[in-house]
Amino acid sequence: MSGPGKDPDRATPTRRPALVVGAGGLMGRALCQRLRASGAEAVAATRDTPPLVRPDGTPAPALRAAGVVHYLATSVTPGLAETHPERVAADHETFVRTLDALATVEKPPLVVLASTGLTVSESGDGRPCTEDAEALPKSAYARAKLALERELLYRSPLVPGMVVRMTNVYGPGHALRRGYGVVAHWLAAVAQGRPLELYGDPDTTRDYLYVDDAVAALAGLGPEAADLPFDVVNIGSGEATTLGRLLGVVREVTDRELTVRLRPGRGFDQPANLLDVDRAHRRLGWRARTPLAVGLERTWRALNGTAVAP
Repeated sequence: MSGPGKDPDRATPTRRPALVVGAGGLMGRALCQRLRASGAEAVAATRDTPPLVRPDGTPAPALRAAGVVHYLATSVTPGLAETHPERVAADHETFVRTLDALATVEKPPLVVLASTGLTVSESGDGRPCTEDAEALPKSAYARAKLALERELLYRSPLVPGMVVRMTNVYGPGHALRRGYGVVAHWLAAVAQGRPLELYGDPDTTRDYLYVDDAVAALAGLGPEAADLPFDVVNIGSGEATTLGRLLGVVREVTDRELTVRLRPGRGFDQPANLLDVDRAHRRLGWRARTPLAVGLERTWRALNGTAVAP
């Protein structure tokens, strides 16, 4: 990376807003709502808002003013990453342009990159992986996320950064995208009276994290964290759940008779995706609070337009 000069006329507000990039997605919407409910200013950036980087490479006002940038944007799922490398490349270029634009300002914001635990767990042995585990990703999706992590690390002398490796986030409003979000796909199938499709081995193990817990971790990261060294933190429920057990909880929550179709495993699926989440508790004071059955019930009630107590 070249060494761009600092921007001399950058204004520094007393309380800088949080910029949520990818605010149209499940976590982005929930994070904006949580920040605003707490009295913080949250600026939403989606595909429909003006670009964050001008054609000359300088930051647009929303990017320039931010105190923290939550970078949640992506155009690929694990399935799409395998078949659409051009989307992976476009995501990578956009992230790099954003970081290089931020490197030109006098006091860059903290950039919080939402990544995936697959960067390390794909090469693991089924036990929970720590943040220091060797990253040997096998899927195109995990390799793409690891490449973004390394871009942020490379620029950390100029742009403060933190990588948050997430497990499988679910919750109300999760869009149905191919190869992504088994909870959303299964609950939608139940609501529509369709068979549930189970890919691969029912003993495949995952960690399902309710969206409110995920955004609670993100909302706790403010501009003050920009003075800390570059860090990687795992965010997950800390609970291993097989697809077979998930199916049982879905059956209990929906109280429906389920038809299940077993499908062959997909190339990007891994036997286990488990993360050690102790660092998040020690450094951020955060733990997941929502049991799987409670999160699934809230998601199911939201899908059917039925209120449920928080």
